[in-house]
Amino acid sequence: MLTQRLPDHVTAMIDWYYDTLPGARFAAELHALRAAGEIVPVRALGGEMPVHYILSHRALADAFRDGEHFPPGHAYQIISLPFIGETFMSMNEDRHRQWRPPMTPSFKRSAVDRMDQHRLAAIGHALLDELEGLDTVDLVAEFTRRYAFRVICDQLGLPIEDERHYYQWSMDLMFGGRDLEASRAADQRITAIAQPVFEARRREARDDQISRWVHGTSVAGEEITDASILAHIRLFFTAGATTTSDAMSNLFHALLTHPDAWRQCVEEPASQAGAIQELLRWNPPVAAQPRFTRPDREVSVAGVTIPPNSAVLFGIAAANRDPEVFGDPDRFDIGRGSATLLTFGPGLRTCPGMHLAQKNLSTALRIVAERFPRLRLAPGAAVEPEGILLRGTNALPVSLR
Repeated sequence: MLTQRLPDHVTAMIDWYYDTLPGARFAAELHALRAAGEIVPVRALGGEMPVHYILSHRALADAFRDGEHFPPGHAYQIISLPFIGETFMSMNEDRHRQWRPPMTPSFKRSAVDRMDQHRLAAIGHALLDELEGLDTVDLVAEFTRRYAFRVICDQLGLPIEDERHYYQWSMDLMFGGRDLEASRAADQRITAIAQPVFEARRREARDDQISRWVHGTSVAGEEITDASILAHIRLFFTAGATTTSDAMSNLFHALLTHPDAWRQCVEEPASQAGAIQELLRWNPPVAAQPRFTRPDREVSVAGVTIPPNSAVLFGIAAANRDPEVFGDPDRFDIGRGSATLLTFGPGLRTCPGMHLAQKNLSTALRIVAERFPRLRLAPGAAVEPEGILLRGTNALPVSLR
């Protein structure tokens, strides 16, 4: 059984669901946990919930692939289903296999590979055009969040008039358990935007995902309902656009706080792919994923026995800084060439949007480096990524020239 003793400052002060741990403090606390073992006890929800935190790369890789003992759908049913609705992510394996392909055709590698590069770049350039003539802007508010949601809205067929609100509404849905009223309000707003689009696409189809859903998409011989479409829109907003936005904000924060790396990306565009891979290792937008063990059996991982129906955290950020796998793991090195990242989760439940997310990141970095090569943090800017499950940079004041 789990018997490790952790330092008092770790066990007493940190809520491993809701604390923020900005900047380098997060990595420092993960290393403090790691000193107690590959899987250690922590607490969440104000200390009310005991949680088993998986820290090591080898243990997490094994756990990701063990859907039998760590059923992913079970966690989504507990945490997300009340606020997002039933999606392929909250379904158990047989139904997940049926529902995932028809609900995600735009996210498959082949579809992303066929995506018009000019279309993605045009979306980004339209936002960067608004910054011309300005000296200082918040890159998160004016670019990274809007770009991620514009791309997903372009794919789905949703309007962009409320794009500045989409990120917050998505967060309100994702953390609905903390503020039920905000979650309900966000749901009502997104529904009010999407429902008229359903009716319009039934009258006249377009080249977008909603048109494909309402015209002939079926699962196991049954047409999907509007309620199911709405649930998947909420999913793509929360698990797709929001995390891509956070990855993008973390990317520019990492590069601008390492000016030599930014200069290399500007002068040697071939290095940009390495910068993106290193960001996904060094500061991934999904730092940890909640899971629960099966209610009817215990499981042993890395020599630790976890009881039935236990809360578990899959420590992606921790595994990506495992010193047994990554030398000098706290150093941001765009030439590292990391090939063993667990950021998108191996196994059956590998993130369906990973290819689109990486294409968004590469397009955004390329066009910003081309148009604003002298980009730098604004004088006095003191901003850091924060978040213990989802991790992003909430503001990034920059000088453009």
